[in-house]
Amino acid sequence: MKINQKLNMHDLLMKYFNNTSEKIVFVDNQGQVIAMNKAANDIIALDNNYEGMTNAICKHCDGYTNEYDLQSCRHCFLEAETVGNTSFQVFMKTTQGTVEPFAATFQTIDSTKGIKAFTLQNVSPQIERHDKMYQRKMMQKTIFAQENERKRISRELHDSVVQELLNIDVELRLLKYQRQIDNLVDGSKRIEGLMSKLIDDIRNLSVELRPSSLDDLGLDAAFKTYFKQVEANYGIKVIYQSNLKTCRFKSEIETVVYRVVQEALFNAIKYANVDKVEIEVHVSEQKLIAEIIDRGRGFIKTDQPQGTGLGLYGMHERAELVNAEVNIDTQIGRGTIVTLQVPI
Repeated sequence: MKINQKLNMHDLLMKYFNNTSEKIVFVDNQGQVIAMNKAANDIIALDNNYEGMTNAICKHCDGYTNEYDLQSCRHCFLEAETVGNTSFQVFMKTTQGTVEPFAATFQTIDSTKGIKAFTLQNVSPQIERHDKMYQRKMMQKTIFAQENERKRISRELHDSVVQELLNIDVELRLLKYQRQIDNLVDGSKRIEGLMSKLIDDIRNLSVELRPSSLDDLGLDAAFKTYFKQVEANYGIKVIYQSNLKTCRFKSEIETVVYRVVQEALFNAIKYANVDKVEIEVHVSEQKLIAEIIDRGRGFIKTDQPQGTGLGLYGMHERAELVNAEVNIDTQIGRGTIVTLQVPI
């Protein structure tokens, strides 16, 4: 009975080996292919010449996903001892010349002879479905964020710019009925004051949307201008320290740092209930680091965020664009520290 079970198990395993769509490759301690199933022919063809090739898998591998990169040869799974117990994603060149993603395992099955098994399952359809779902979600979030921004700009225009224009219009209508020179002078002065305020309002709105100083002079100058505007508009003290001076970085890095600091400062103004915020931006050990510190209410990160929650989400999304990290350290009653670290 046991013999029949062994024979049946052997037959079943051979049928699986020969008929599965999973690509199975066995290699020796030199990395040479010693056996593989038919499905693996899409990756490693029998008529390939591996003479002088140390590792046949390496010939077709185009990098794999690890904790460092999406597609990298750094800390290669062929050399790592701990990868064998886990599944990972690897990019393999096919015999048709394409590069496709596979869920893979690589583990030792005979430690004495150094024989390893390499298994591959094509995950292109799953990744394509995941990407479509992700794109749909991102599109929804993007549209929602755009509509919120348009509403904010609309309110700003209506409450400040349009109101100032209406006031100017009224003053001009009254001015044309004045016959006394003194009244004309007084009316002209009022209109001049309204125009000055209107110019300031438009300039402030323009700076919020995209400060020209960021493109022309860099982060340090843009922050100094912006923080002065924030202090004037919101009555909050911004304590700013920096060692950037005239340092310039890639445009996308400067934009990300500016927007993350801007969002973190707005969150502190809206929710922290503080009268000052400390901001430090400095370069240290090949990293650009920004810290936004408020000593206010704090919050519980696992709770539903106040407002839409897009602010916190947006900071992380922006940081990922330049391979940066955002860390939020917060405690109820002790405040919040937002730290952005950008590799440069």
